[in-house]
Parts: sequence; structure tokens; C-alpha cells
Amino acid sequence: MSIPETVKTLESYSGSSFCPEDFTAFWKEQNQNAAQPRPVVWNRVPFHNPMADYWELSFPATDGELLTARFLRPKQGTPAPVVLMFHDHARRTRGWHHMTRFIALGYAVLALENREGCYSLTKGWEDGPAGLSLTQLYTDALTAAHLAGTLPGVDSTRMLAWGEGLGGGLAIVTAAMLPDRVVKCAALHPMPADFYKVWESGVREGLCAGLREQFRNDDPAHDKEEALFRALGYVDLCGFAPLLRGELLLGTGLMDTVALPAAQYAVYNRAGCPKRHLVYPNYLHERINFFENELVGFFRLAFD
Repeated sequence: MSIPETVKTLESYSGSSFCPEDFTAFWKEQNQNAAQPRPVVWNRVPFHNPMADYWELSFPATDGELLTARFLRPKQGTPAPVVLMFHDHARRTRGWHHMTRFIALGYAVLALENREGCYSLTKGWEDGPAGLSLTQLYTDALTAAHLAGTLPGVDSTRMLAWGEGLGGGLAIVTAAMLPDRVVKCAALHPMPADFYKVWESGVREGLCAGLREQFRNDDPAHDKEEALFRALGYVDLCGFAPLLRGELLLGTGLMDTVALPAAQYAVYNRAGCPKRHLVYPNYLHERINFFENELVGFFRLAFD
């Protein structure tokens, strides 16, 4: 199938995922827990310059686990908009140099370091949606977002979310659950989404490898398949997409074998907010500099 035909087919695809009836209520409760005040430990790092200050922050998650994040803030007298940055499942937080680019725009940055051991799609699924590892990872992102709004020198009403891969998914989750604060969201290769489609399409890389292992090791006859996919509906980005209110910029590499392009289209097509989709036919699940160039303009327009 040619690339134009592929895009034309996907432009109307909205996914095959099941969305639980209590999806919004469940995440409203998780979001409320994440919004509770929590103590912060500030550790100064040696990257300060005439334009910005740099810290490493540590704070407890909703389950008591200690989370860490990098925080940059421009040296200016007025509260600054803040970029919430999230990273992919196979990577670590981006470097200080990379995050400093937003200082030139007058923005602060809070970049969460994902906790270890939460990259399984299926871990804890039989304990209900609250038991899923990804539920905790999403809640960590919400905790960081709420914390960002309380930091000195930050304008909590002007927040922007940005991430790649799983980080793109966390950005979408954050923007969906804080629609009155996150005014713009940028996501490259967002995942996970549209689990039925992902499984049927044979994607077995990255996070999706967990689905194969689940069936091979714990459910070889697929007796629990329906129950499993119903549980995964609580962490499917397709359920968060309709809750978005701010602007969305989504980037997709059509050769991506980790975040299925069809699933990304499902997320995009379910979003009813102002949106723009950038498609890169010859890119895999990788960093795309052209998208990051667009990102700077997309965020810069937020407060003109």
C-alpha cells in the first residue's frame, strides 16, 4: 500500500478500544489524589547561569514512593509558563542542555523521571484498574503536574505538556486531566493506545511485548483475553483524547513499529480539541528533529 493510501485510510480511523463506563470517574479520583499537597526537597545543581536556575526536586508519589524531577526556572520577576516534559519508556530524562532551550522562550521546565518497574502493560491487571502499573505511572505524571503549579515563579494557569513515546502518552494524560491549566500539548509517537488493534496487528516491541508474554505465560488459551482488554481500557489514550480541551500537536512516523501509527491516528481522531497532525512517512519510533522545530513554534504561539 502506498503512503498516500495508508494516510487516507487512517484519517477516518477512530480505534477499536473498549472505554469503561466509569473511565472519567476513575481518573477524576486518581487526579484528586495526585493533587494533594506534598513536601518537596530542593537540591541545587551546578548549572546556574545569568538566565536561569536549576534544581533537582524529590517528592512523594501517591503511594509514598519517592519521585524525582528536574526543574529549571528563568531569572525573571514575573511568574513563568511551565513546560511539563515526559520521556519514553526506553530512555531517561533529557539533558539539562536540551531543556534549557525553553528558557529562551521565558518558560520554566519540570521534567519527571519515570520510576523503574512500571513499564509493563499487564502487571497488576487482575487487581483492577488501580492495580495496573501504568495507572501508577500516569498518576505520577499528574502528581508532577500539580506540583509544578505550586512551585515559586511558575504560572499555574499557563502550562504546556510535551513528550515522546510513552512520554507523549503522559503528556496527553496530563493535558486531559488538567484542561484548565494545560493550554497546549505536544506528543510525538504517543503510546499506549488501541490495544486490540495493536495486538491484532502483531506489534510485539517495546511496551507491547508485555501482551505476548501475558498470553504465553499466564493465559495461553486466551480465556481471560476479554477481561484483560477491558482492564487495559483504563490506561488507553483513546479514553483520554476526548477530554482534551487545549491545543494538540501530534507527530507520527509511519514506519513506527513500537507505537502503531493506526493507534496514534485513533487518539488524534478522537480528540475534539483544536489539533494538528504532522506525519513523517520515513521515520521509525525515533526522535524527529523536524517535529521539535515545529514544537518551538507551537509553544511560542501559546502566549503571544
